[in-house]
This record gives sequence, C-alpha cells and structure tokens, in this order.
Amino acid sequence: MPHDKLRDATRKRMAETGEPYTVARRAVLRERQPAAEGSLTTGAKRFYISYADAWEGRLTALLDRMLFRGGPGVSHVDVDASTIGVRMATFRLDIPRTSVRSLRRTGIKIPWRTTGVHRRGTQWLVNGSSDGLVELILDPPAKLPVNLDTVLNLGGRTVTSLIVSLEDPDGFVATLGRPA
Repeated sequence: MPHDKLRDATRKRMAETGEPYTVARRAVLRERQPAAEGSLTTGAKRFYISYADAWEGRLTALLDRMLFRGGPGVSHVDVDASTIGVRMATFRLDIPRTSVRSLRRTGIKIPWRTTGVHRRGTQWLVNGSSDGLVELILDPPAKLPVNLDTVLNLGGRTVTSLIVSLEDPDGFVATLGRPA
C-alpha cells in the first residue's frame, strides 16, 4: 500500500474511532495485509504473534522489522482447513493440522524473558513476549526448512512441540478446536 493511501486511511480511521495514529495505522495495515500478501486462502484465519510492551518485546520487534521484515503486524500464524503456517521474521514452519495431537494454553516460564525463535531439543519457542502462549504437540513431527533460524539453532530441524505467543490465544485454540 502506498504511503499516501496508508496515511489517508489511517487518518480516516482516527476520525471514526478516536484512536491514536499508531493504533489506527496498525489496524489499517492488518485489515489490508492478507489481501496484499495473497497468502491467505479462502476460509483461513490469521493470528498475530504477541509483542508485549516489555523492553524485550520492543527490542525483538525492532530487530525483526529492521533486519528481517518481521515484527508486530507482520509475524503471524495462519490456520486453514489443512495447514497451520507459522511466520516470524525468517522463521517459516508449515504444520499439517493432522499432526496436531494436543493443543493448550500454557503458562510456561520463559527463561530470562527471552523473545525470538529458540530451540531446546525438538521443542521450539516462537515468541515476541511471554504473554498468550499456546503449545502444540505434534505427531508425526514437523520438519523445518533450512533458513537463517534453523542454521543458527544447530542440532536439528525436527519439531515435536511448538510454543508460540499470540495476541488472541483463546481465538486460536477455539479455531483449531479439535485437530482436523
């Protein structure tokens, strides 16, 4: 979306809702992003990665945006009839819905309030904050493609557990409901 059209749409939304400029701009971007990307199939639903206001979330968001074209309003999880697609900066993972054995909200304590993409064994953490965490247990395991995140996390590309921070974790769990 060209800058002038984005600015105009943002100002129009501000006038209608009374929201501050940054809030209105993010909402306008979110409304228009799926159509611009062309990545959402009919019936798919998008859930955005949560980036808390804590300094760790802001730092991750800044680095993601500057270096990898990620961050708030860009990093997301798409759910359609057959696939769950996780996207955060250079991290890409497509999971067949039939591989999801269990799904739950989790209150796991994240060491050092870390954010980004991390691996411990075959468990992967994709988060911009420690809020809204959801864990998916996969069987059969998913395989990650070779990319910057998997190269930096030496030791394996197998995913048996994925924990992701979401702005709407309850909506995500409700959308997946029973795994397909």
